[in-house]
Amino acid sequence: MLIVEDEPSIAEGIKSIIAPPQTVIPIQRSSRQRSNESLTSQELHQQVRKDQFEIVWAKNPTEALQHINDSIAKNKPFAMGFFDVLLGGDIDGIELVRQIHIMDPKIYAVFVTAYHDRTVDSINQILGPDKSDRWDYMNKPFTDGAILQKARNAVSMWNLKQQKNLQDEQLAEAMNLLLQGERANTAAAVGRSVAHEFGNLLMHIIGHAEIALVKGDIFTMQKSLGTILKAGETASAVLNSFKRFHNPEHKPEFKNVNINQSIDEAIELMGHEFKKHSIKVTRPVYHQCSIEANHHSLVQVFMNLFINASHAMPHSGQIDVSVKKINDPIAPENAWVEIKIRDHGPGIPEKILPNVMDPFFTTKGSQGTGLGLGICKEIIQSEHDGEFQISNHPAKGVEVVIRLKEKREVPE
Repeated sequence: MLIVEDEPSIAEGIKSIIAPPQTVIPIQRSSRQRSNESLTSQELHQQVRKDQFEIVWAKNPTEALQHINDSIAKNKPFAMGFFDVLLGGDIDGIELVRQIHIMDPKIYAVFVTAYHDRTVDSINQILGPDKSDRWDYMNKPFTDGAILQKARNAVSMWNLKQQKNLQDEQLAEAMNLLLQGERANTAAAVGRSVAHEFGNLLMHIIGHAEIALVKGDIFTMQKSLGTILKAGETASAVLNSFKRFHNPEHKPEFKNVNINQSIDEAIELMGHEFKKHSIKVTRPVYHQCSIEANHHSLVQVFMNLFINASHAMPHSGQIDVSVKKINDPIAPENAWVEIKIRDHGPGIPEKILPNVMDPFFTTKGSQGTGLGLGICKEIIQSEHDGEFQISNHPAKGVEVVIRLKEKREVPE
């Protein structure tokens, strides 16, 4: 706790109220207790002694700023401070707090003054409306109970904010781990496809190598070696796609992307799964469209959607993938690319349809995390500033509609 007061007697008075000499020892921050409003002055003294505040006094703005700077460097920030308004220096207490908030925006300030020269609106104007919950004031002369109550309230609020920030960080970390788990589940499906594709490619390579050895003539050997080389290049491309997809350290790269190539790569990676479930992929509308996007993130989206469609049609079915350019007649520069992915499965029950993109919502029991569609929505809306919608198709099955801004060349 910081006290900024140019009169030593007043500073010592505040200090003796909050932490009488026999109790001034290094502190651990307070935890929530029952409301101060129901405590007597004596009870407040007893409660504050339990909190054991560590108090630092600064007699001018320069010392105060130095103490703030030191506390930040030691990672031991002040929870709150009492600030005299008229400090007799180049700046007053209100301007001092404004500067302190630049260094440490979390500190709570209580202004102490014997005058009524500043209104609440004028203080708000100096500190900014975003700091309105970070300051309070009290008039001299003050009672012991008033000082104690201001101290307890400010420190309690500081503690609650710190606890909330910690909980938010822990929640974000947990979400990140779950997202990585969902990515691993998707990668497992990709891995099965990759393994199957490698099996097929190896069969081609071995078969043509045997033909070359048996026939022995130059023409047959050249033809077989050409086929083997092509199979090897395909295997390398499949493996590289899998590595890029499964690498959690991969940083998004935005560049000019042919949306159909992203779809084709996802279809290629899902080839084994589609064969396993006897699923046919059709392309009823196939416009050539380029967009500014992260190719690998889009492949992840299409992979998730294809996996969901496969699960909806475990024995056989059809997936329709359309890519269409949509022009805005009023503003031609606002052209969009619309991707529709529709399965021919049973659809989603209407009562749960509004919840399917909620985090952790799943109909697959222990087999699902409930994050797949949420990831798709996040990639499209947050990463690409696009639109992501899911609904039941009027005829049959589920249809996902994705809209992304088309790539436009900047004229020279």
